[in-house]
Amino acid sequence: MRNWMKPLIGIMASAVLLAGCGSDKTDNAATGTPASEQAVSLKFMLWNDSASERMYDELAKAFEAKNKGITVDFTKSDVNTYSERLTVTLTGGGDVDAFAFKSLDEYYKLASSGRALALDDLATADSAGLAGVQPYFNDLKINGKLYGLPFRSDGWALYYNKDLFDKEGVAYPGDDLTWEQYVELAKKMTSGSGQDKIYGSFMPDWPQTWYTYGQQLGNSLYSDDLTPYTQGLTLRKELSDSGAQPSIAENKATNAHYRSAFLTGKYAMVVTGTWFPGMLEQDEKDNKLNFNWGMTYVPHPPGVKKGTTMTAVVVNAVNSDSKHPEEAKKWISFISSEEGQQIVAKYQTPASAADSVKEEYKATFTNDAVNLDAIFNITSVPERELRKGITQMTTILTEEGEQALLGEVTPEKAIENIKKRRDQEIQ
Repeated sequence: MRNWMKPLIGIMASAVLLAGCGSDKTDNAATGTPASEQAVSLKFMLWNDSASERMYDELAKAFEAKNKGITVDFTKSDVNTYSERLTVTLTGGGDVDAFAFKSLDEYYKLASSGRALALDDLATADSAGLAGVQPYFNDLKINGKLYGLPFRSDGWALYYNKDLFDKEGVAYPGDDLTWEQYVELAKKMTSGSGQDKIYGSFMPDWPQTWYTYGQQLGNSLYSDDLTPYTQGLTLRKELSDSGAQPSIAENKATNAHYRSAFLTGKYAMVVTGTWFPGMLEQDEKDNKLNFNWGMTYVPHPPGVKKGTTMTAVVVNAVNSDSKHPEEAKKWISFISSEEGQQIVAKYQTPASAADSVKEEYKATFTNDAVNLDAIFNITSVPERELRKGITQMTTILTEEGEQALLGEVTPEKAIENIKKRRDQEIQ
């Protein structure tokens, strides 16, 4: 401690003692400011990618303008280590009032262990303001309680190279395509060999690309009967075995990525998330995209309504140890409100499907290829189920699914192994 501070501290301590002896009034009363009007500084934790930082800065300015006396200060962490840092902060009693969850894994883990406040009362009290994101509430409940408010939602869509389809004289993919039809179309669009080969399809190596079949049918990866997932894995394998899509081994050897693959102009179709249009918009600005593209609904199993897609939402929550829980609730509620979602739409795929939000989202694009229906006019099914073993289940699906895609086991055997490991490893 600096020496010049010691006399000052002594004087301050004496003043406090004298004030205590002479009056029973609180500091708030002495200053004439009610406790409810005291300035509050909320501490909000997020990861530090540029789009998120700009988005939250604009959200904070709008929120502070509507809520005089409340300011939002940011605690930022590296995007690659955010989940670990968030866990350490919350379990170690860190001074954070609210925070963003980066994944549903950490949402389940931390919320179910008491690190986040239940928000059911807030959702009821502000039902009108949160109407745009309310459809996601049931899928976000853990043991019947809601612990996070969604602000971003990512579904799945089909993207295609119009120039390749035009060259072959083949009609663009329709908006009501089954997975079986997708595979046949991918085969039809495949041609050539070696460096000149044109592939009909590209998908990330994620297990979601095949287990979506069962999810779209309304099944659960935790049910006794997992046979509905067999067809999805079978079709995914058929794409590679037929040569219509690079094998998972080829993708790993070349470190292939759906974005860079699509930009080569040698892939007729790509199935990936609804964050992709934002990437393509930037690629067009950077002169990396030199063909016309389109997008439509993700394919679905026969008999399933078109527009049925898995979705994964990103949520904000309030620390159960927050010093300012009511103000923190106001802050995250604002982000999920229609006004807040209009701001989110400038930077990311918003969770709300309100008309004003969709228009704001559309305005961020210069390319009319963006299909708003494929993003907002959807029937949502959960990509991940919020229950014990959520992280282990992802590992099991990835490992056993790859065994089938590499030809080590049949799809039927892989599904059988998934059930066996699930029952043994997730208690």
